Amino acid sequence: MKRTVVWFVVCLTIVLVACSPLEQNARNTAAALQGAITSAQAQYQTECTASPKDSPCVIINKAVEAQNALVTAVEAYCGWSEIAPPANGTATCVPVKSAASGLQAAINNATLFISEVKGVLK
Repeated sequence: MKRTVVWFVVCLTIVLVACSPLEQNARNTAAALQGAITSAQAQYQTECTASPKDSPCVIINKAVEAQNALVTAVEAYCGWSEIAPPANGTATCVPVKSAASGLQAAINNATLFISEVKGVLK
């Protein structure tokens, strides 16, 4: 989980310097999803530790998976890889046009989970 958060922050930071609307949309969606997940995890930590198969817990876990998929889609779109990540937080995204539809699908999926996670917050 810690590695995922680090990758998320690195990717989000890198995408912050991006110019295209698709990259901007990915950044905004990632930030909104992260906020929703953080709130839900804080609210349901005790319940999910005791009963991880409860509906809110399943939704939270699936939202984390959607967040990971979004990060992977950003990496693919920008031509980065987990094996050879950008050397610093100011690397420029060079869009790989063939990955645009995958990034858009990941954004759409993450957007759905933002709504689902918000729906379980009390």
